[in-house]
Amino acid sequence: MAAITSCNVYIPVWRLEREEIAKATGFQSLGGERSVACWDEDSITMAVEAASGIVESANSVDALIFASTSSPFKVKQAASLIATALDLKSDIFTADVTDTFRASTNALIMASEMADSGKYKKILVVASEKIPVKPSTLYEQLFGDGAVALTVEKGGDGSEGEAEILGYSSHSKPQPGAWMKAYDDSMKDFDMRVDARFGYAANLQAAVMPLFAKMGLMPADVDRLVISAPDPKSYVGLLKSVGVKPEEFFFDKVGILGTAHPFLLLAHHLAKEGKIVLGSYGEGSDAFLIDIKSPLKSNLDKMIESKKKIDYGEYLYFREKIGERSYPDNPSPVKYWRDEKSILRFYGMKCRNCGTVSYPIGRCCIECGAKDNYEEVKLSEKGRVYTYTIDNLLSPGNYNADGVHPHVVAVVDFDGGGRAFMEVTDTYRGKEEIDIGMEVERTFRFLNEKNEFRYYYWKVRKPR
Repeated sequence: MAAITSCNVYIPVWRLEREEIAKATGFQSLGGERSVACWDEDSITMAVEAASGIVESANSVDALIFASTSSPFKVKQAASLIATALDLKSDIFTADVTDTFRASTNALIMASEMADSGKYKKILVVASEKIPVKPSTLYEQLFGDGAVALTVEKGGDGSEGEAEILGYSSHSKPQPGAWMKAYDDSMKDFDMRVDARFGYAANLQAAVMPLFAKMGLMPADVDRLVISAPDPKSYVGLLKSVGVKPEEFFFDKVGILGTAHPFLLLAHHLAKEGKIVLGSYGEGSDAFLIDIKSPLKSNLDKMIESKKKIDYGEYLYFREKIGERSYPDNPSPVKYWRDEKSILRFYGMKCRNCGTVSYPIGRCCIECGAKDNYEEVKLSEKGRVYTYTIDNLLSPGNYNADGVHPHVVAVVDFDGGGRAFMEVTDTYRGKEEIDIGMEVERTFRFLNEKNEFRYYYWKVRKPR
């Protein structure tokens, strides 16, 4: 029987208060705040962040399934890029599940079946969203950005920290709801009230009731309902209608994370024993019966509490609604993929002659000059600033300067050896305090876009 064995959450550090949106747009505030991905974050980079907290080694994962409605690519598998950034083995199975807000639970069904088959020992499932929305729309306040990663293994052996997937049921029903056409740049809908009234509750019921019948259970046999929703009002209304007290929905803290939201709610409930029903919604519904036999800890609380505020103008800059980014040089796609091990997996070299660790991988040792006498080593995720500069002649990502956002870069000495020239991210217009000797940690980010190709690389930030 498949079981969820670990969970890790990534919420971007930036928060935008909905009152700030209301002041700028004239729309009524829905209260609280929403999470906002930095300009160099997308669903791929956030998936790497979430998954890196539970990936133990390159050989520990046999399959990776990525779920999102907001992949930056239409034709290019995101899961394979995520696996490379995580330094996973190259012969693992990878897949993208897209185009619906229940893509995460679709992926969880796939992972459960794969684990039960015995062919895959550990499956990594990552749901991540950065949903594009137009300014001055309701969706701007409704959605938030973030990612959640789970590992699924064959359970039932009484392992510590295990949540068994006892069964699941699905219901498919196309609804008017929210949608985006292939070349749209923002979410659309007819009327959210129609979807909430005629789609949401009916579809969840159509998935949950067969699950109870299949498992031979009554609603009273379940300790908690963990149900995602298209909006907070629908969530509260549904639970109250069945006599259940609504629990934390995280709308006032981060917003609704699209297909990642069922996993976000699950991360909250995995910390407490009991049988739960996990439900999602999107052109139908998936429902799971999960028995949390021993609590699973996650970093959810830490991610919620670790935050910095931005104003509405900076939010629009993050979303590329204001400002212009032009790149002065022509990067080489050939070099990017040729040097994948250094660029994406972040490997350096250790000289067999003198033991010096350096970055990137070359032919000669920078210390003793020994040629072709080295081993490849993965550099640490932690390091300290050796020196730094705040460059106003460039903007972040090596884009041409805009006069507002300086390029903050540092030379970083990584724990265990290796020194690299790194961009410092998650800074507010270059005004964040940075100093020599300051501890930093690596983070996988979007670097820049040139000739309509997206380049990714590692940067550093203050530890969260």
